Amino acid sequence: MMLELGTRLKFRFTGPLLEAVNPRLQGHPYDVLMRLLEGGRIENVLELCGGTGFASRMLAERHSKVQATSIDLSPELTAVGPHKLASRGIDNVTLVEGDVSTLPYPDDSFDTVMSAFGLHEVPTAGRLSAIRESVRVLKPGGRFVIVDLDRRTKYGWTMDLFMKVMEPKFAPEVFGTGLVDRLKENGFTIDHHESAGPNGWTQSIVATLEA
Repeated sequence: MMLELGTRLKFRFTGPLLEAVNPRLQGHPYDVLMRLLEGGRIENVLELCGGTGFASRMLAERHSKVQATSIDLSPELTAVGPHKLASRGIDNVTLVEGDVSTLPYPDDSFDTVMSAFGLHEVPTAGRLSAIRESVRVLKPGGRFVIVDLDRRTKYGWTMDLFMKVMEPKFAPEVFGTGLVDRLKENGFTIDHHESAGPNGWTQSIVATLEA
């Protein structure tokens, strides 16, 4: 899977911006992600579409015994991460430039797979492959923890406009039950799914792989 030129240009300029904006997002979705992660085993965690490694870094700062790996196809985004890790003295996060649809890891490698606002950026076929690859690299009983975009039920036109201007045409496929349906089709049990409410714009998911 290769990134289109427009996507690469987008990520070239958004990496530093995301680092500044992520902690201030409405509803604090990264804090939600951390709370959901802490409900299960997190010794070895893989972050899909990790970008700058923001979520992995946040987890590692909270849990020094975590070994987190963040993989992303964009060299523009992954290039931002090493400085952030070094400046904070974090040595338990590994940043990898790679394809989430063909993960370079052995079977049964991770306790948890997570993704924060990344799966909507992956084309349809690649997203399905990423879910299947997550099944492969997760240990039996492992979890997939996700926060991503969802269409708000009130003033939904604002999300529609944002998606049209900023996101790829396939991104709305994750809305509603788009992700949870694909997870269930691939052997996951959905333990938690909170969709966007009237004033929200994100969803959170916890799915457990059948042991």
